[in-house]
Amino acid sequence: MPNTATSTPRTPNAGPTGVLHPEELRGRASGVLVGAVMGLAWMATALGAINPVIRMPLVLAGVVTFAVLMTGVRRLRRAAAARPASEWSGADSNRMRRRFALVLAAESFAIAAAINILVGSGHPDWIPAAICAAVGLHFIPLARLFAVRLYDATAAGLCLVAATTLAIGAAGASESVWHLVPGLGAAAVLWATSGRLLVTSPT
Repeated sequence: MPNTATSTPRTPNAGPTGVLHPEELRGRASGVLVGAVMGLAWMATALGAINPVIRMPLVLAGVVTFAVLMTGVRRLRRAAAARPASEWSGADSNRMRRRFALVLAAESFAIAAAINILVGSGHPDWIPAAICAAVGLHFIPLARLFAVRLYDATAAGLCLVAATTLAIGAAGASESVWHLVPGLGAAAVLWATSGRLLVTSPT
């Protein structure tokens, strides 16, 4: 799964009022955008396992949620553009990008390794849960890198979804569970994260 939500770290120049720098607002906007898109992608993986009677209402709810989040992305970007440029260290930004790239590389390696192991061991149904867990774990270093404590809750939520999928699936539930639980669960966690980023980003 591609990267999920990102942000930009709070700096001492942010001030006691909690006002975010333009760079921080653009980072929050990117985080909301990625979370919105990936939440929609996770929900799409669950649609085939959903009863047709409730599939369309669920799709409608997902589209509405996505539209609301995208409206928030535009609001954050407009707010960032309206603020005067701040003193921002180019060296710090480059260092952060390198660390972020390392986190993504580790996530991609873990997902690829998990897929190979599960396919080789005859457990391909476990792949969505494994991907969900890997995505969740990658939020732990991101929480420190971007100083967004919310990402710790995102990590816990995604790992809980993965563990629930494995527990229910191993108990002998129908095969649809392997896609339904991680698909809807991950979408809910990512959308909740994006929504929380919006309401906690002062503009």
